[in-house]
Amino acid sequence: DKEKYKLFWNGQKTAKNGVGIIVRESLAQEVLDIKRINSRLMWIKLRIEKQTMIIFSAHSPQTGESEEIENDFWAAFSDTISTIPKSETILIGVDLNGHVG
Repeated sequence: DKEKYKLFWNGQKTAKNGVGIIVRESLAQEVLDIKRINSRLMWIKLRIEKQTMIIFSAHSPQTGESEEIENDFWAAFSDTISTIPKSETILIGVDLNGHVG
C-alpha cells in the first residue's frame, strides 16, 4: 500500500511565499487546530497518542527583500511563538535563508 498524505497550506495560488505542513493521512484527523498567521507562517496542533504538539512552519523573506519585510517576518514569528503556552511541545520547520532549492 502506498502512504497517503494531507497538505495543510497557507499562501497564494502562485505558490509564492507560501508555507505548508504535510501529515500522513491517517494523522490528519488528529489535527486539533490550524493557525494561518500569514503567507510565511502557520502552525497545526496535532495529537499523537497521548501527546499534543504544535508543528510550526515558517519561510523567511528572500535575500534582498526590504528590511521592513524582514522585520515584519521576525516580529510575527516572535509574536506567534510567544502565544504558545510553555507547556506545549513545539516542532519548528523553517527555511531561514529564503531560497528554494
